[in-house]
Amino acid sequence: MKRQIPILLLTVLLLIFSGCSGKDYNIGGIQMPSFSQKTLDKSLPTIKGLKSVVNLSKVALEWEPLTNKNIAGYRIFRGDRQSGYKLIATLNDRYHSHYTDKNLNPNMGYTYKVSSFTKDGRVSVASSAKSVRATSNRLPAPILIEASEGLPSRIKLLWKIHPNKEVNSYMLERKAKDEREYKTLIGLDDRLTVEYIDKDIQPHQKYSYRLRARTYEGVISPISNSVNGYSKKLPNAIKWVKATDNRARMVELIWKDSNSVGTIDHYNIYSSPMKNTLYTLLAKTRDTKYTDKFQSDGNTRYYKITAVDTDGLESTQGIAPTIGHTVGASRGPDIKEAVVKHNAVFLRWSDPDGKARSYTVIKKYWDGWRARKIKITDFKSTKFTDTKIKPDIQYTYYVVSIDKHGIESIPSREVILSISSKR
Repeated sequence: MKRQIPILLLTVLLLIFSGCSGKDYNIGGIQMPSFSQKTLDKSLPTIKGLKSVVNLSKVALEWEPLTNKNIAGYRIFRGDRQSGYKLIATLNDRYHSHYTDKNLNPNMGYTYKVSSFTKDGRVSVASSAKSVRATSNRLPAPILIEASEGLPSRIKLLWKIHPNKEVNSYMLERKAKDEREYKTLIGLDDRLTVEYIDKDIQPHQKYSYRLRARTYEGVISPISNSVNGYSKKLPNAIKWVKATDNRARMVELIWKDSNSVGTIDHYNIYSSPMKNTLYTLLAKTRDTKYTDKFQSDGNTRYYKITAVDTDGLESTQGIAPTIGHTVGASRGPDIKEAVVKHNAVFLRWSDPDGKARSYTVIKKYWDGWRARKIKITDFKSTKFTDTKIKPDIQYTYYVVSIDKHGIESIPSREVILSISSKR
């Protein structure tokens, strides 16, 4: 009995000390942080019938407000297994009857108590504990249904509407075949959104997708299942192309296509004067041949041909370009002899290329103050005699050959001849 007396005295002293100090004290297992010397008054009315509504990250509390005019407000306490009870809010009006505790950890259990207080520093006994489990209806992961395969330059994703009406957005993540981690692709601010079309993709490359849901309060769901998608494959490249090199002022192109019949809409023909750069679109055609025409002779062009399918997808430009040439001018006649005999000019030449079908002889001279130029066309021989000459006038001659395509050769060298009146 003597041992119990000191313990009882110590307990009384601690209670008195706590009531007179500004430090926290414990009542019924609740850490009661004091404002300024609050004391327990068991005669004050106690909150009864504490109710709660649980959300994913919030707990809403409700009680009947006290009518006692001495009541100045309420103090809200929250407890958990780790840290016990703590004062989380003070409501300085006795007409309050609701409080919402926000930003709670997912899937955690909490206990709440409410006590009243007066203006002169008295506090009531706390209400009975109200135990709840925040996020008891845990936010489920979205369900991805499919990612399309074979659409042109895009992948279409479908998922189910999230069943929780507090969800207000989705976060779509993507990972390419050669990437290690998923990256956020886009945020979609509508719970009722059930599809997205991804156009930022490479043709026929594998992409993996997954989805998260997010509530208005920022609660993020677990990751959905993943789905894989592919876009449509590009048409097969045109690998066999042939271009002519023996046509006058034109290059004829022909090619073979390995794509399935009916899948190709047309072909694009690109050309460049250089092998490795400056390719521009020359023409479009649905045929597997094309004629490129020129206004001059001796042209060289490089060509690349692509196939464009019915969805507008274009194949790559294949491997090396195909080179085409138009026929150029031959070297022209080689004048072997140019003399004046018996008051006439005599010319003789040869055809070094052997391509001449005819010749044109050009004669130039001055007739007083006028320059004259005469062309003798469709000349078949390699010898020419001109008797229509006058003394003391210089005559200039040169010859061009005409091949089977009607192309003039490079002119021969010029020769100048004359006869003197003093002979």
